[in-house]
Amino acid sequence: MSSAERAASLLLEIEPEEFRVLHALELGMAKFSFVPLDELVKYSGLNLGEVEFRLRELDRKDLLYRQPAPYLGYILNYTGYDCLALNALAKADILNSLGMSLGVGKEADIFEAITDDDDRVAVKFHRLGRTSFRDTRKKRGYIAQRGHVSWHYQSRIAAEKEFEAMRRVHEAKVSVPEPIYQNRHVVVMGYIDGYNLIDVAVLDDPDGFLDDILENIRRTYDAGMIHCDLSSYNIVVQKNGEVLLIDWPQSEPTDHPNAESLLVRDLENVLDYFRRKFGVERSLQETAAFVKARSGPPSLQ
Repeated sequence: MSSAERAASLLLEIEPEEFRVLHALELGMAKFSFVPLDELVKYSGLNLGEVEFRLRELDRKDLLYRQPAPYLGYILNYTGYDCLALNALAKADILNSLGMSLGVGKEADIFEAITDDDDRVAVKFHRLGRTSFRDTRKKRGYIAQRGHVSWHYQSRIAAEKEFEAMRRVHEAKVSVPEPIYQNRHVVVMGYIDGYNLIDVAVLDDPDGFLDDILENIRRTYDAGMIHCDLSSYNIVVQKNGEVLLIDWPQSEPTDHPNAESLLVRDLENVLDYFRRKFGVERSLQETAAFVKARSGPPSLQ
């Protein structure tokens, strides 16, 4: 059972005082690698005996890690963090129930879920702690610039960044899942009904599908954004045959100092894949000019 599924199953068992200690752990993790007991007493507003009792209960439910030395301290694990996010989403009348897994990656888990309005949605749990801490800081500039950053906080920053990017490009009519809500490391978005391009053996019209991808890259650029991680792994072929672009936490604005190279890298990834997989040839130079000029389709090479 994944941490998100376990968190969903435990929500009704967690008492209000336990949520107060989970919140205290979250606050303390912004300052401490392991949060000392006296800080938990201060942040939670509970007395020492109550905090110690609730910590034992949370440990029994496997919602935290305990460090006995060099000093006694505690941090949330991902199940505990998932509990905080899912509880907030339920209280905000966003989610009613969590469903089956839609995918597990290096840095995220995605589940289907049902909203209070009985709509089917996708719920993405960012999991940057599953990758090397050093590699994450190296690849993600918005993290590398900070000092002490817990893995849980890294994941929250990634979720906030992705949600804002999706909101911006969705308003520009880019084909992305509808951004619905974000809390902590979790993004709720429109349901993803299709297959990653990497898993699709045959396209009815590869030229036309590539045109649709490039049009969405153009609209993204027109909205002042660059995806920055575009590949066959995060381009979805929807069941209706249309394009869907996913995975936006590494996106950057078009005024980024490296905007040109970031855009070219995205285009090279896409054009190289279509050349190798489907035999579709396009000029990188003319394609980049199309994206930036916002006029007319790129010509065939």
